[in-house]
Amino acid sequence: MRIYLVRHSEAVDRVPPMPDAARSLSARGRVSFREMACRFRDAGGAPTRIVTSPFIRAVQTAEILSETLRYEGEVVADPRLSPGFDVAALRSVLDDCPSEREIAFVGHEPDMGDILTRLLSLRQAYAMRKGAIAALDLPIAGNPLRADLVWLLAGDRRIEDPAKLMT
Repeated sequence: MRIYLVRHSEAVDRVPPMPDAARSLSARGRVSFREMACRFRDAGGAPTRIVTSPFIRAVQTAEILSETLRYEGEVVADPRLSPGFDVAALRSVLDDCPSEREIAFVGHEPDMGDILTRLLSLRQAYAMRKGAIAALDLPIAGNPLRADLVWLLAGDRRIEDPAKLMT
């Protein structure tokens, strides 16, 4: 099974009394993620399911990904992907969709970086940049304790060697 960890793109600044969950993507965030979604498509990204945090900026990121890929399924907003998403929640979502081949998870930092760090057994914590996408292969579906990095797209970089994540 292949999973994609997607950090939402750049959002507008938080201004009181606006709740954090209501922050939308900035204009720059929309443009930059459209470019990243094209790179994702060109890299062979083809999720059979897209699951996102219900926070507005993550939903908008997932919608841009869906539109760019011409994804025909439903973009599923799942509260388990809200801030605090971890490996246990990832396992729970995977258990709910055992027949999917490729799933994109759109969420937040530090959650996505923490999951990436744990699944790849990195020695140092990795922080995913806004709009970054990591492709990971899970050897055993439903048991996401270890994964192999296929690639990570961040800015204009494509990283295929986990050791280079720390440089």
